[in-house]
Amino acid sequence: MGKHVGLAPYQLLSSSKRFVHATGDRFSLEHDYYEILGISKDSNRDEIKKAFHGLAKKYHPDANKNNPSAKRKFQEIRDAYEMRDSSRKTNNAEHRSRDWDHFRGRDAHGAQFSDSFHKIFSEIFENDSEYLGRDIQVDLMLTFPEAAKGCTKDLSFDADVPCDSCYGRGHPLDVETKNCPICKGIGRVTIPPFTTTCSSCKGFGRIVKEYCLACKGSGVCAGVREVKVTIPAGVDSGDTIRVPKAGNSGGWGRSSGNLYISSRDIYRKILQVAEDHIFSRQGADLYVDSHISFTQAILGGSVDVSTLSGMMQLRIPKGVQHGQLVLLRGKGLPKSGFLSNHGDQYVRFCIKFPSTVTERQRAILEEFEEGLVDENNASTEGSW
Repeated sequence: MGKHVGLAPYQLLSSSKRFVHATGDRFSLEHDYYEILGISKDSNRDEIKKAFHGLAKKYHPDANKNNPSAKRKFQEIRDAYEMRDSSRKTNNAEHRSRDWDHFRGRDAHGAQFSDSFHKIFSEIFENDSEYLGRDIQVDLMLTFPEAAKGCTKDLSFDADVPCDSCYGRGHPLDVETKNCPICKGIGRVTIPPFTTTCSSCKGFGRIVKEYCLACKGSGVCAGVREVKVTIPAGVDSGDTIRVPKAGNSGGWGRSSGNLYISSRDIYRKILQVAEDHIFSRQGADLYVDSHISFTQAILGGSVDVSTLSGMMQLRIPKGVQHGQLVLLRGKGLPKSGFLSNHGDQYVRFCIKFPSTVTERQRAILEEFEEGLVDENNASTEGSW
């Protein structure tokens, strides 16, 4: 089992990443293929091929993921192109209305055209990610101070890592290789208007006859990856942190996948920030309770309150009410990981009342109450 250690930067994301794979079954052609391809009956093969490539690129499902009708249109174009070629070779227009199998003619080289078509499109739209590293998601729990001020975490998790035997090449170091005859060693081929990974050498540019036995030619093996991640200040439960190229290693020296510390998982939250016994939060704003006596509430004064930067003395307004909030602007958490832009802190005054009083205190309070009654009576005289 291999081990891979690295220091990785991060990227705080606002949305999750979605991967879509579209497939579809063939259906029969019901319209005139000249009309479907937008060509005249006198069009030559180059004009037909150009029209087909343009429409195929426009309506391919991978480019129209939010348009369900594009898949049917794409298949209709594909069938029209195949049937037009077959009809051209047989020179028999009535074949247009027959079943697909009657139109599987042969091209000038003797190969069935449907095979040529699928070969072209397997190259044009081949999945380039076959040897790219896959993304990884990991669990992470942060304390409130870690989330508030930012921190560095050492993460260790199972991952595909470069094979120790072949150093990720997928073949022994001393094995003989030769230039790929298809792409001439470039690793990519161009079928206008597309450029894609060479399907013959899988983008490697070289043809290998002997593969590494340890990794079975994949270039990777199961192991453990250790990554030091810098967590930005102000993250919260539900945020997504992307660490580029810290996921599974790619085969044959290809790029690694990404590491996601995220709650974008439909089954569970992955990034979690623990609750704090002093602060509560709403986004980047903080709330803290300050307990004062009822005499402080009446007479005013000062009280020490907690902030992220330490204790500070806060003035108590005279006559403050229970639950009243005082704003400390800019004393909250960093917004979106930027230390220069902070939320606010709110101090909530909680007035404490004694459960018991002495006889002297009672007498003072009763005298105080009588004074309040006299003031209220005086203020209401003459109101009628």
